[in-house]
Amino acid sequence: MLPDGRAEVGDERARRARIKVCDLALFAPSSSSGVKTYISSKIAYVRERSDIEHVVIVPGPSDGLRTDGRTRVVMVRGVPSPYPGVRLGLNLVKIATLIDREAPDIIELNCQYTLGWAAFLATRRRRTPIVGVYHTDVPACARHWAMPAGKVVASAVERIVEFYEGLIYRHCTLTILLNARMDDRVARLGVQRTRCLPCGVDPKMFTPARRDPDVRRRRSIAPEQKVIFYAGRLSPEKELDVLFSAFERLPEREFVLIIAGDGPDAPVVARYATTHPGVHYLGHIDSRADLATWYASSDVFVIPGRYETFGMATLEAMASGLPVAGIESSGTASVVPPHAGVMAAPGQAADLAAAIRTVTAWDPDATREACHGFAATRFAWDHVFDRYFDTYRELIAGAAERGAA
Repeated sequence: MLPDGRAEVGDERARRARIKVCDLALFAPSSSSGVKTYISSKIAYVRERSDIEHVVIVPGPSDGLRTDGRTRVVMVRGVPSPYPGVRLGLNLVKIATLIDREAPDIIELNCQYTLGWAAFLATRRRRTPIVGVYHTDVPACARHWAMPAGKVVASAVERIVEFYEGLIYRHCTLTILLNARMDDRVARLGVQRTRCLPCGVDPKMFTPARRDPDVRRRRSIAPEQKVIFYAGRLSPEKELDVLFSAFERLPEREFVLIIAGDGPDAPVVARYATTHPGVHYLGHIDSRADLATWYASSDVFVIPGRYETFGMATLEAMASGLPVAGIESSGTASVVPPHAGVMAAPGQAADLAAAIRTVTAWDPDATREACHGFAATRFAWDHVFDRYFDTYRELIAGAAERGAA
């Protein structure tokens, strides 16, 4: 006990009832994504907690099982999807049987396509709480994908996808929104039981201390040039065309554009890099340490898409000391304070170029300190997951009370 009678944090955790959490997740083991980062960070959090049992079920190329710290990762054979390396779980009965066999106290749904139906099958008799995390605004992204077919078709596609997403999230005990600006979007799905909880960042991995002039020199980037960095999925809803158009409006030889990531638009990005001086495509960066070095060695992080629900890459960039040029009314805008970035109007390349020029004119040393301090203080994963697991325990207790009534 502490002198004032309060329990040590470790003692408090030891007294908590042990809980078992089952994450249903969709991501490619071989490439980066927000869901993969979220699950990997949760595994690291659980590794230090003796009161949590954790299992992750994820579709993959074949069935398999591995142990990662205190977490068991169960891979079930899935079918290929349009995204490189991502497989969809269609054998729902098999997955539901796995969930039932695990008998978790709570299920978290980190898939907006098929895995929810396995969770619902598994909980027909055992009323286990299901938490759905709204990682991506799928209806809005579907509308963007369908826009080449015309506004009428795009609107129809959006409504169909809204109907499907609503079926999933209305079945959840609670839906977690990554930022409060998603309230209206999720309300359109008919979802009422929501709570706003953010994602996080590892401030020990992503820090300005990883800045390394050598990585710039190896790419023949002069010390006086400003490096614009983008890391994330390469797909139409990310609006990389706006980023390219913004880059072309900046003074030649003064700015360099570095792009890291993978996705359906990777060939488009690779072709753009080969035909435009000053543009470098790194592909997928598997090493988190290497990615952190690129963040810290750049000068501004740009996220050009209006459909971001949160953007863990944005937090990683800020923790690495980078100011952000993002988009108004997006998830990016919800986490970037005025002293850490400038937001541009959606789809406006000239406005985005102006935002890039503004933040790169700020004092770099003061900006790095302010950005890292904000991200590390507000969004460190340990603090974020404390809130998530408090929510889990609250839902588990509520389910137990209802079962006893």
